[in-house]
Amino acid sequence: MDELIELIELVVDDVYGELDVPSVAGRDQWRATVVSTAADLRAMVLRHPWIAPELSQVGLVHIGPNALRTASGLLARFEAAGFPPDETERALGTLMAYVVGIATSEAAYLSLIARSGRTEQEWVAEVRPAFDEAARTHPPLREASSARQDAHPRQIRDADFAYGLERVLDGLAARLGA
Repeated sequence: MDELIELIELVVDDVYGELDVPSVAGRDQWRATVVSTAADLRAMVLRHPWIAPELSQVGLVHIGPNALRTASGLLARFEAAGFPPDETERALGTLMAYVVGIATSEAAYLSLIARSGRTEQEWVAEVRPAFDEAARTHPPLREASSARQDAHPRQIRDADFAYGLERVLDGLAARLGA
């Protein structure tokens, strides 16, 4: 069993090698570099949906050189931003929890669609009538869904990821003035 865990860790670290962690930026650029790395991490999970559960496993510690390079690079960004030393690791953990959490859900959703043999647009169009009927007694849900029905599902997923990431970073940035 230990050999299997080691093999999984090696493969996970190999995938982490796909990430390009930008060099440390100044205090004013921390947020842009964190957004870029977070988007790259999400894209990595979506390219390799099998990795999502591995990243979410409690007890697995990703200590390969590529995973450590990514974590170290992100910590350096939080340090450059001016986070207190006792908060940089927490800031990184908060960021990773959001990105891995949302990417894991998204990977599961996209895997379900892939198994259906339909495109995402086809799948959404097929389930929309059932959703609209179910949401009939919940007008706010139906209105929110209807407002975005003409957008491509990927645009919605991208916008939702960016919105959540910005709110997480807003919360972290508030700590800089604390």
